Amino acid sequence: MQTKHAKQLKKLEKARVRLEKASRKLQAHGDKIAALVHRSDTRVQPPGQVTQQFDQHRKALLIFNPQSKGVQDGTYRLEQIVGCLRAYGIDVEIRFKTSGKVARKLAKGAVKQGTDLVIVAAGDGTIEDVASQLVGTKTALGIIPLGTMNNIARSLGVPLNLDDACALLSMETTRQIDIGRVITKDKPQGSYFLETAGVGLSALAAPLGQAMEKGRWATLMKTLGKFLAFKATTVTVSCDGGEVLEAHTQVVTVSNAPLFAKNMLIAPDAKMDDGLLDVAIYDGMSKLDLERHFIAIADGKRVDEPHISFRRAQRVRITADVPLEANADLEVLARQQVWEIDIVPHALAAVVGKGIALTTPVEAAPVVPPLSGPQPPRVESDGHQGVETEPITSAGAAEQGS
Repeated sequence: MQTKHAKQLKKLEKARVRLEKASRKLQAHGDKIAALVHRSDTRVQPPGQVTQQFDQHRKALLIFNPQSKGVQDGTYRLEQIVGCLRAYGIDVEIRFKTSGKVARKLAKGAVKQGTDLVIVAAGDGTIEDVASQLVGTKTALGIIPLGTMNNIARSLGVPLNLDDACALLSMETTRQIDIGRVITKDKPQGSYFLETAGVGLSALAAPLGQAMEKGRWATLMKTLGKFLAFKATTVTVSCDGGEVLEAHTQVVTVSNAPLFAKNMLIAPDAKMDDGLLDVAIYDGMSKLDLERHFIAIADGKRVDEPHISFRRAQRVRITADVPLEANADLEVLARQQVWEIDIVPHALAAVVGKGIALTTPVEAAPVVPPLSGPQPPRVESDGHQGVETEPITSAGAAEQGS
């Protein structure tokens, strides 16, 4: 019976491999069809205008953050974003994000109304707020990156250029991506994260970096004191209830995506659609060692550090000698001695491109975003640079945006 069982397992594994290959081929064919439809519906006019011909426009909800960096620095305006979406066949109902709570409420309402697509024109924080309400639903997440770092867009292959981001949305190439979850006594349903969770020093470092970037000096000084006073402790890390690792460390990170904070390549090989978390244990590293390492991996640079060991798991249990704080992306969670972190596989539908965090990227995507810095100009096949869409306003957009 054991021999027969072993043979059946081998057959099952072969069948699973064949199914994965077939699925990838099917997705690739779907991408090609989307690209062909996009090309047939798109007519580029010289110079400075992009005109599309669509028989029927797609409806979507646009959650817009007027405090995003891309808006505050004058790069984009709301009417420009609405006009570009409309040029690519997408009519939007506009709503404004005034707080994380409001963003979550708007996303939850969209799900209840059966909205097919929620587009977030904002940075990573707002995207994470909205994504948490779309988990396990049929509503897809679309992204127009307007933030400071745009880690999620870079990981998923969403172009940083407005015109290219809208072109990708019009192609409707969706993937089911994973989302991480930190389970606590206060939130047994879990606190979701798209990028990285951490136990220990990361719970202080994440808001510290955010405060520095946004000039929140009161928060900066308060957090800095805690950061400097933090001491290493002994932790045990159990992966999927099997292998148990022990380390004397200041931080353990658990990543769903490769990028975090200042475009740090914190988990270089992490994929957002493989159903696994990438666990990093920083054994015996001082604050100075950690600082040097995080500076080295900023701006999308890959660095091999011998004191860091990686594991992959669906569920992680972290036990410390003393209660430690944790973070789920930028949300800081109250101290606990034992932390449970797991992955919710394929829980979120998202419009994606050719991203480093995808095992099956969209080859037909307009452009690939860089791991850091601005999007370089797109060069067309005739050698000319791509042209930014001019603002296209409509009475409806002006009325809703007033």
